[in-house]
Amino acid sequence: MTRDQFIRHATRGLWGTRKRDAALELRGAIEDKIYRHQLCGLDAADAERAALRDLGSPHAIARDLNRVHTAPAAIRATLLLGVAGLLSFQAAAQIPAVGSAFMPNDVDIRQCDFVTGQAMADQSPATRARMDRLLAQVGGMAGLREQCRAGAFATLGPLLNVADLLTALKAAQVPVNADASASSALLLKGGPNGSVPQISFQTETIGGQRYLPGMFLIAFLQTVTTQPFTLTGQTNPVLTIGSARVPIGSARAPVQTVDVLAHGLSAARHTDTSLPLPVTTIPMTTTQPIDPAAPQLAVPGKDGEVFAVVQNILRINEDRRGADAPETLWVRVRQNGRIAFTDELTPTIRLVNSQAELDQATARGVKAAVVYRVTTANLQRPVMTVVPAAQVKVVTRP
Repeated sequence: MTRDQFIRHATRGLWGTRKRDAALELRGAIEDKIYRHQLCGLDAADAERAALRDLGSPHAIARDLNRVHTAPAAIRATLLLGVAGLLSFQAAAQIPAVGSAFMPNDVDIRQCDFVTGQAMADQSPATRARMDRLLAQVGGMAGLREQCRAGAFATLGPLLNVADLLTALKAAQVPVNADASASSALLLKGGPNGSVPQISFQTETIGGQRYLPGMFLIAFLQTVTTQPFTLTGQTNPVLTIGSARVPIGSARAPVQTVDVLAHGLSAARHTDTSLPLPVTTIPMTTTQPIDPAAPQLAVPGKDGEVFAVVQNILRINEDRRGADAPETLWVRVRQNGRIAFTDELTPTIRLVNSQAELDQATARGVKAAVVYRVTTANLQRPVMTVVPAAQVKVVTRP
């Protein structure tokens, strides 16, 4: 639903100047919310969807607006205050953003020169061809260095400011008993007195501030609350817990939602056996440059939906070298009908219908993948539903 459609539904039953005035007020509220969501990193389309979702049902708004304009004058002012509260609710529930940063060494120009130099040092024909394609895609060596300085090769990815995160959760009325005084850990405590150590998370110190790797966000939230929560938006998402909206990430170190989901799913599998994943997987983040000629998967559904792919390509390759590696987990958003699932030119990969079939393919040395649709409405208990192999197609790029 677009904002114009939303406004038409919300002002149905009003006429003349009353309809015009209500539409103008509602449009202003929507545009203010869109602006707020864009400040949090959402693109225009996602910001509009989030703004309309914040306001709720346009039919409920229509009922309230009609009550305002048909009520006796004595109670009209009270009803108007109620409608105004509805339209401004999101602003009241908005909480300052949780800042993010990269480890300084990961984006240091000297480290970037070393990383890109090492990548170019391998003179094997296949690697050289892959590097040539990557360089052409990013604008040459200078472009690759800039990607590095923007965090493309950051080992831990974007990290989240611990003080910001704890403050935001407190404002969202999420009880967190945490001790961040240790030099390298954020310690969560439990028990009657809040003195029993429960779990600790690795942290890093940047500029005197403590930071938690963003990959731990879902596991952290699952530890500190049993409330449902979700992430909205593809870049620098908004964390929703109850009525609270917490912007996550910054422009300088953008947080990609699918990367947080990938690590969250992989970690959740250790305790949630309902997730159809191997116990150990390697999440492949979007920050890692992949060969632009690698095939993709055409999947059913709508653009913007989230899919997860478990594949054994790396494992098969390592087995042939006499090494050992687990499957990889690619979590991606459907764009133009496709998702990425490999960094290898492997158009003959077999698509299967379950982890058991994937294990059988691995035992036979056959490269294979299984695709899942990820339901993200409640990340406290994420749901993965297999996409039948017959509905998925490997698509090679021109």
